[in-house]
Amino acid sequence: MNGMGMSGMGALWPLFVLFWILLIAGVVVVIGWLLRGEVDTPLEILRRRYARGEIDQETAQEDESFAGVGVGGRGQAHFP
Repeated sequence: MNGMGMSGMGALWPLFVLFWILLIAGVVVVIGWLLRGEVDTPLEILRRRYARGEIDQETAQEDESFAGVGVGGRGQAHFP
């Protein structure tokens, strides 16, 4: 010991641990944010399927109503 007791670098070790924890957590969050990509809503998927011809207009309208978005995406869900 150099006679400094807890007033020197010995008192700073919790800050170093906290620094590394925050740094690692920050890197994990940034990587997750970069890898996340776009998430399509059910309505976007439905419209793409209709545009590709996978489903007909009647099916698209039924599915749109079931999803609670209504025609044009402005409707509200109506549950019994």
